Amino acid sequence: MNTIASSATPPSSGDLVAAVPKDQLRSLFYLFTGKPDSRIKIFSSPICVAPEDVIELNDCVVRKLATHHIDLNITSVKIGYDGSQFSEFSTWMEFSSHKWQEPEIIEELVVKWDFLVNIQDYAAPQRHTLLLRISRDIKPSQIFHMLGAGNADELDKIDEIAAPAFCRVDFINAQLSKELTNLVEDWYNGRKQPKLINPILYWLKKRRNGIATILDQWFLLSWALLVASFLYWGSAHLLKSPTVAHGAIAAFLAIYSLRPAGKISHRLAAWAFKTLSEVEGSKVVFRFTSGDKKRIDAQERDNRKQGGKFVVASLWNLGLNILAGVIYAYFLNPCSLSRKSSLTH
Repeated sequence: MNTIASSATPPSSGDLVAAVPKDQLRSLFYLFTGKPDSRIKIFSSPICVAPEDVIELNDCVVRKLATHHIDLNITSVKIGYDGSQFSEFSTWMEFSSHKWQEPEIIEELVVKWDFLVNIQDYAAPQRHTLLLRISRDIKPSQIFHMLGAGNADELDKIDEIAAPAFCRVDFINAQLSKELTNLVEDWYNGRKQPKLINPILYWLKKRRNGIATILDQWFLLSWALLVASFLYWGSAHLLKSPTVAHGAIAAFLAIYSLRPAGKISHRLAAWAFKTLSEVEGSKVVFRFTSGDKKRIDAQERDNRKQGGKFVVASLWNLGLNILAGVIYAYFLNPCSLSRKSSLTH
């Protein structure tokens, strides 16, 4: 009876490990517990993404994997909406057949390819993953999560999360990882760029600090020339024999007048700067849902409105400078100065 009982006892874990060939044991170990190497590519250029773009990328990845010894390939897609809502498509068929008619606005797209590769010297197929993440903006909750975790590995991912897009390949086969990274890079570079902002308006927005400074200093210069020309004209027409006291009073009035002129100049420059600052663009634009298209139309309309406000602010500044130029040109006109001479003679 004791012999029968002992023969029914399952073997220990040590006996099982000893019974498995070493090559197969190493393959299984890497498959279930091993941490593969990673290759990361960060993309910083603007991109406009639609469902057909994702379908095109998947077709390229599937064709590339077909050139290697692949046992299994699972493609999943995760969509993040505005307001911390998510939709997960566990199979590619669910994503490709989905009708994008919902009013929600997409903020994030994550596509993941999970596949097993047969590699020489490995008894079991090895798991590889390719992940592409495209996001409009980094979420504050993600930063707080990293800070709260206190994990150096999590904090190292801040560059990835802050970038408009990145792809990561977890691999055993280094050559395959390079091919997939280059494939995603070529696809990314071939996408359309967002056109939410007029190119000229975008050029002005990038240089709004310099433009505001020029408008500010230009008005102050025009005012200084206006005051100086007026004092010069007044000394020739209003005073028969100017004295030092008259000059001191004139200098005091000229310096004191710069304060209100400076306020006007600063307000005009700040007006132009504000309109350019409120021109909003995005490095990532999604064209999936009806909500995405509605937001794009609204943003383009708001940008055109801000562009019109900038033109009005610039015209006000330009008009005042032209008016000041006409006035001090009159004061410094030799004809107006010669009248004084003719009258005195």
